[in-house]
Amino acid sequence: MDGDAKRMRGPRPFIFTNLKIDQGVREIAAFILEQGGIPA
Repeated sequence: MDGDAKRMRGPRPFIFTNLKIDQGVREIAAFILEQGGIPA
């Protein structure tokens, strides 16, 4: 999956998540807040 994501997204960011065990959720929330200019 990593290779496919890199090939399709190129230099754009991506994060693998597993919402069942809350893996990757904090990283996504932090990215959204940072890119949106929203203070945490």
